[in-house]
Amino acid sequence: MRHLNPFYVTGKAIVPELVLAVRLLAVYLLLTRESPFYGIQGGGRFYPVFDLVDQLGTDEQFNMTVRLLFLTGIGMLLFSRFVRLGALFAGLAFIAGPISCQICISVAHLFTGCIFLCTALSNHVTGTDIIRFQLVVLYIGADLNKISDTDWWTGASIETLLVTKHHIAHYMRAASLFSPGFLSQMTGIGVIVLQMGIPVLLLKRRTIVYAMLLAVALHLPMVVLMRMTFGPFLFALVAAYGSLLGWPKHLVCDSRLHSSLLVKWLRRLDFNGQVSLCAGSERGSPMRWLRTVLHFLPHPAILLLLTILTAAMVNYGKLRPLTMLTIATFTLHVWPQRKDTGRVPRLGADGQASHF
Repeated sequence: MRHLNPFYVTGKAIVPELVLAVRLLAVYLLLTRESPFYGIQGGGRFYPVFDLVDQLGTDEQFNMTVRLLFLTGIGMLLFSRFVRLGALFAGLAFIAGPISCQICISVAHLFTGCIFLCTALSNHVTGTDIIRFQLVVLYIGADLNKISDTDWWTGASIETLLVTKHHIAHYMRAASLFSPGFLSQMTGIGVIVLQMGIPVLLLKRRTIVYAMLLAVALHLPMVVLMRMTFGPFLFALVAAYGSLLGWPKHLVCDSRLHSSLLVKWLRRLDFNGQVSLCAGSERGSPMRWLRTVLHFLPHPAILLLLTILTAAMVNYGKLRPLTMLTIATFTLHVWPQRKDTGRVPRLGADGQASHF
């Protein structure tokens, strides 16, 4: 993959797939105003997990330091070559949030911090494997928690979540077709089985896309039914999965299918020689534009636009269109890669990413 030069901090480069993923995550965090002390994370240090944290300066000094660490890390990620150091700073800031506020620990923020820290620990040898195993740990931990809770086996947790708390009318109508509690019990058991299938499929690179299919089936219904994105969790999850996919080194234009004008614009934003020349200057029909966007989806400019669009949908609560966009992207771009994800992204001797 040529569309990102290697980023050296200690002499070992991070694969471009992972660099692109954390940069898009950083943009999303800025656009949605997510930070270590935002939302359910509270306003700063309060009842820390460790007593030592309570002794580090005043509350104002501690909170300001964490925010400054976070913004410095994000700035280094986006505007410098020191991607590993920036990811380390951003990750430590997110980890400091839960540690400094015991009663407002957020799994979403903790996972986001882990994505940054895993990036900081990655290099051209590990590729994206650390991120992959972080996902395995995430799902196994969540599933073991459900397995040990009898309410998930009896359906009480689903009943509380979808009926008592969120009053999902469609679910309640569907549940009324069965005996009391039956649908909730089957749904709870189904979630346990589905969630265990994801880490099993993630253990082998060639089945990553199938793991992503199960993840879409698991997470998107929660977004639609409960109208929640769980803070930065879902986008961090998408970024993590996206880093595991195969990304092309070159994007070839076909003047018979693509809009030459749009490709010309993309070439102006192409700082890595990824996009090929396209003959002609034809504006093209809407169908040509759509084919061009789908074909050139791996271009960083288009991915950035999708990130901005996603942040706007989240900020304005347009979660159904966001769900449809996610399904369309998975169907048109991710699912066709199911036979190619067994190749591991590595940096070759020329410093460019290759797949084995």
